[in-house]
Amino acid sequence: MNWSHSPRPGWEATGLKGVAGAVYVYLYAPLLVLLWLSFTAAPVADFGAGFIGAWYVKVLRSPAFLAAIQTSLRVALSATLIALVLGTAAALALGRHRFRGQTWLEWLFYLPVVTPEVVVGFASVALLAQFGRPLGFWSVLIVHVAFCTPYVVFIVRARLAGFDERWRDAALDLGATPAAVFWHVTLPWLLPALVGSGLLCFALSLDDCIVTSFVAGDGVTTLPVLLYSKMKTGVSPEINAAAGLLLILTVVLVGAAQLVQRLQRLPRWGRVSLGTTCLGLLAVAVGPTPHGDVATTLHIYIWSNYTSEKLLRNFEKRYRCRVVVETYDSNEALLAKLQTGVARYDLIVPSDYMAGVLIRQGLLRPIDRSRLTNWHYLDPDFLHAPYDPENRYTVPYTFVVTGIGYRRDKVPEPVEHWDALWDTRYRGRIAMLDDQRECFAAALRRRGASPNSQDEQEIARAADDLAAQKPLVKTYDSATFEQLLLNGEAWLVHGFNGQIAKAARQNPNIAFVVPQEGGTRAVDCLAIPVNAAHPELAEQFIDYVLEPQASAEIVQVTGYGTPNRAVRDFLPPDWANNPYVFPPETWLRRCAVIEDVGAILPRYDYYWTVIKSR
Repeated sequence: MNWSHSPRPGWEATGLKGVAGAVYVYLYAPLLVLLWLSFTAAPVADFGAGFIGAWYVKVLRSPAFLAAIQTSLRVALSATLIALVLGTAAALALGRHRFRGQTWLEWLFYLPVVTPEVVVGFASVALLAQFGRPLGFWSVLIVHVAFCTPYVVFIVRARLAGFDERWRDAALDLGATPAAVFWHVTLPWLLPALVGSGLLCFALSLDDCIVTSFVAGDGVTTLPVLLYSKMKTGVSPEINAAAGLLLILTVVLVGAAQLVQRLQRLPRWGRVSLGTTCLGLLAVAVGPTPHGDVATTLHIYIWSNYTSEKLLRNFEKRYRCRVVVETYDSNEALLAKLQTGVARYDLIVPSDYMAGVLIRQGLLRPIDRSRLTNWHYLDPDFLHAPYDPENRYTVPYTFVVTGIGYRRDKVPEPVEHWDALWDTRYRGRIAMLDDQRECFAAALRRRGASPNSQDEQEIARAADDLAAQKPLVKTYDSATFEQLLLNGEAWLVHGFNGQIAKAARQNPNIAFVVPQEGGTRAVDCLAIPVNAAHPELAEQFIDYVLEPQASAEIVQVTGYGTPNRAVRDFLPPDWANNPYVFPPETWLRRCAVIEDVGAILPRYDYYWTVIKSR
């Protein structure tokens, strides 16, 4: 019997189709959900809130998003063109010639593809630091060319394998020069591969976030980096819309790349479409920026959603300068950038404990207090902190309190103690901060201990409590916990007052409290790096945000209170009298600052690793 022509049993074919369908659903369902939520009419993720396109309009009108899109296109177009030239030359050399060490050279092209992006990022920063040049557009471009070029080599070389060398030999025999042979014989054959690999490189460069976040600087923020930083303070339909635009463009580019690579030659309509698209992208990339030409640029490195576009534009008008904002998602990311010595920023916003680290490492420049005419507005209670007792290096910007946010319509009894986060009735409805010290602070406070305890037994007991609590916890999340409250996925969350304050404005059933046992508080500071290019302009900006009107704008954008004694006079009553934004003195007295615990920190690290790994 000829088994090769036997039909597959019906059940087997059906099963394979079912598995294939399940795989496609698994891969693409999240993308479809993202697109759906980008059209929701509500300011939070809500499937039943209606269907509009206003968020896409808002993205395309946002100066921050437009600047990021323009930067992404500039980097992607430049990296693609350079990678095409280098990759094609390498493919021709490897495909047409044999030389010693060729196998090793071919293997090296695989390294950027298979090496983890985090490793590539660290290695790139370390290499660029050796040259002492500040990070910026060129550092991003160099790295993007490095990881795009191998794809050009692979695709062009595969196309070259089908090239009949007799065409080339015939052209040479007829008297054509090598250059003429390349332009009229080789290049037309390779054109589909060049277009396909170019589209793929463009998509890869456009989408990259991890490597770019390591080497970006000098105000160079691409769209993926901006999206990632904004997600740290909540996923809104606006973010979904920007991600949707990026997704649609990527799908179109990759699909076009696959189609073009299958063609024997690029048809006329394809060349016209490609040329038109490239001209359009080029026009956007090299188009004028909304700032125009200015004499000085202030580079700010700050948390996402932690300042106001209106405030920045007003400062630009007053001082006839340009303000470029780059965002980070953790104090550790800020420290890593500054330690390279090649990241040049004029103003940064570290948290209190990180400010102490930066001062000890000599990474901050003293601030000229004589230039701060609005210093008198600062509340003395926020000055002379242990990490900077003379306020030589820092100026308080906002203050943060940690406590419990909860849904009053789901949790009937008043929440007054940390025990609420260990209540078995709310299994699967509890969210904790994804922060080692904050979680231990909650567990230690629950037992009446200091959040900075260095007692081995107290720390071990807190670790046991956190381990026992874990089955009750839905997720550990430091970025979008307020979204969990808004969506009803969590009823009790361990979180920061500002984000919960903004959520409570959208849903009055959301409340916030600092438990009776006490919570933690922190101050985010304005500081000037030691290698700042424009420290005087940075001091002018610090003085500007100390004005009560500017401080009021910051409160309404971030949801966090500022240490400005006059700020409430410039806020609407629902902001000025909001206890979640400006916690009452009774709450503040219960809160302690998280401090360095010294040699006992490895024990915290060990217990936290064990808890998270279970």
